[in-house]
Amino acid sequence: MIHLDPYRQSFIYFKWGFWSVFILGGLLIWGCTHIESPLLKILLDNIFVYLPNYLTHEFSHRFWAVLGWEWWTYASGNGMETLIPLILCFWALRLKGGRLLQPVLLYWLATTLYGAGIYCADARAMKLPLTSSDMVTSYAPGAVKGDWVYILEPLGLLNYDVIIGHILMYMAVFFLLIAVWSVWYYWTHYEQYLSHTP
Repeated sequence: MIHLDPYRQSFIYFKWGFWSVFILGGLLIWGCTHIESPLLKILLDNIFVYLPNYLTHEFSHRFWAVLGWEWWTYASGNGMETLIPLILCFWALRLKGGRLLQPVLLYWLATTLYGAGIYCADARAMKLPLTSSDMVTSYAPGAVKGDWVYILEPLGLLNYDVIIGHILMYMAVFFLLIAVWSVWYYWTHYEQYLSHTP
């Protein structure tokens, strides 16, 4: 881990005390039991985060569609949405002072996981309206199958769509909490990072 985080800036290296674990654990339990609450929906699924994630999703589809790899075409949308902030998180950890980017990147990662979880959990039910890859055409709920049907079905996991979707949403809550906690931690422990060298 030291090679991925030479300045020891990630939450793994935080000085975790009883109360910080207790508070975060309680918030994580609350978030996971209220996964579709209006508060989480506003925080993790709003126009400011939806638009860049949506554009990444659709452009990734188009790239892989050109290559003709059908399964990758469907998987690439959510895959690239999640991979970009994840790679940037690891990249920021390799920069001295990269911790300042961590809360924003972890929040971005949380939003992509939450969006993926919502659509994954809806794979069989098809209750959500979908937008075509032309980014203009909208389909009524149930009119077309979503990406997650084509991702999970070949893997034999379609019957587990709700479970997988909720796991993704639980991961989103975790990363949202870590993003918020990181802001507080970096603010109150700035002296911890002044003397770190790789």
